[in-house]
Amino acid sequence: MKFKKKKYRIVYRGVPRLYRIVAFAVAVILVLGIFLYTEHIRRQLSVYNRRTLNAYARLWSLATTKSVGAQELSIVFEEIIEKSDFPMVLTTVDGEPVLWRNLDFEPGDTSRATRQRLKEIASDMGRSEPPVPIFVGTTTRALGYIYYGESPFVKWLRFVPLAEFILVVAMLILAYAGYNRLRYYEKQNIWLGMARETAHQLGTPISGLLGWIELLRDEIEKAESARAFQNAKQNPVELVDKMTEDIENLNRIVVRFGQVGSVPELEPTQLPDLLKQVVSYLRERTPRLLARVDFVEQFDPVPEVFANKLLLSWAVENLIKNSLEALPEKGGQIKVATRLDVEGENVQIIIADNGRGISSRNTRKIFSPGYTTKKRGWGLGLSLTKRIIEEYHFGKLFLLESKPFEKTTFVISFPLSSKTTYK
Repeated sequence: MKFKKKKYRIVYRGVPRLYRIVAFAVAVILVLGIFLYTEHIRRQLSVYNRRTLNAYARLWSLATTKSVGAQELSIVFEEIIEKSDFPMVLTTVDGEPVLWRNLDFEPGDTSRATRQRLKEIASDMGRSEPPVPIFVGTTTRALGYIYYGESPFVKWLRFVPLAEFILVVAMLILAYAGYNRLRYYEKQNIWLGMARETAHQLGTPISGLLGWIELLRDEIEKAESARAFQNAKQNPVELVDKMTEDIENLNRIVVRFGQVGSVPELEPTQLPDLLKQVVSYLRERTPRLLARVDFVEQFDPVPEVFANKLLLSWAVENLIKNSLEALPEKGGQIKVATRLDVEGENVQIIIADNGRGISSRNTRKIFSPGYTTKKRGWGLGLSLTKRIIEEYHFGKLFLLESKPFEKTTFVISFPLSSKTTYK
């Protein structure tokens, strides 16, 4: 009985869009519910307040008619009118202000401007609440009107729903920002742990290999058997030299991983020289692939930048390898260049190719850890490259443009303003 072999692949998954939409909808419903409930309470309080104000105004009307006894009138003045905190204006039937309370005008101020302003205030009050007429005795003819408005407390209540809405939105924003920050630190810790563990695991066997190669070299030299290899296609000593170069390269990779999460040492670096070394190294290591690739090296004179050569060469190497893998089988062109930006404030490294490119819907994902279009890819190359450029060199890495099989351009930008150092 044969079992079908399954293929497994690590896939990076973020928070599903449906979950985010549902969470956002629940948050919006919660905020609207609180807002509507608070507004309902405010309206109920406003209705109660209007009833109270109307009763106060009628008591004031009663006091002005002097149709009550002295004792009752004293209670009305001392316990009700004197303690009221809402604005009131007493006018004649023609609308001329006679008395007013709780307004920003002196009681004895009878200037024309004050009286005109009081008329406007009374008119505004009348549009909100009908004035209370003043009668004397049993007469049905009004001798004047009392206009009244809302107390400061009720006016303040109008802004409570808005304040609550702003507060809830601010809390949601802070919670979202905190969640994103937590995820960021979690990813950082994963990076650091993986990098240091990789360096630790590779370091021991590489050291052993270097030791064995050194012993092999000594044995070959002691045997003095160079004549025996004259007819061989490859001298063993040369093979040992090649092996040594590759193992030293592995050792550099270990050192690179070991520096992830540490404080790198930055030193003045000539970018053209570093880029030439990276291109030369790739040419030697992948001759068959590069035979179909036309490298265009265009290095404009640029100032030195402060960089860690080991990490920066790693970042550039990752970008060029991505360009190589994006090219079709028939080959293509890769451009590696340096230049100053238009403002002359940044040194830029340009890496462009005419490969398959990146679709517009994926441009925002390419720097996310775990995102890859390769069958066996880990999706860590561009993410690690961005970290090296932006966090360790305080530069920027971004995709400038991408047109499939025409031009895809990545830009690394370094500021010239200062000698960036870690604190």
